[in-house]
Amino acid sequence: MEILYLSERGRISVNLATLQNLFAQSSNYVVIPVSFDVVAASALIDDIPELHDRVIAGTAAWLKIPILTNDPDMTASWHVQTIWQ
Repeated sequence: MEILYLSERGRISVNLATLQNLFAQSSNYVVIPVSFDVVAASALIDDIPELHDRVIAGTAAWLKIPILTNDPDMTASWHVQTIWQ
């Protein structure tokens, strides 16, 4: 959803077809469906205002994994752990 949003607005050069191709060629990625459990985890996140970012954070919280990001709202959230190097 975030890639679609940013791509449609010309903020990134990657589109969904390119992303899908990259995922298909790599074993490093796992696509996680936006399930009810992910939505429920996202609903608990009250300190990230942007909906797509909340879904990303909710997915990470549900999976109990950190997020690789430098987004200031996500790095400030107490609901998720972030990594940026």
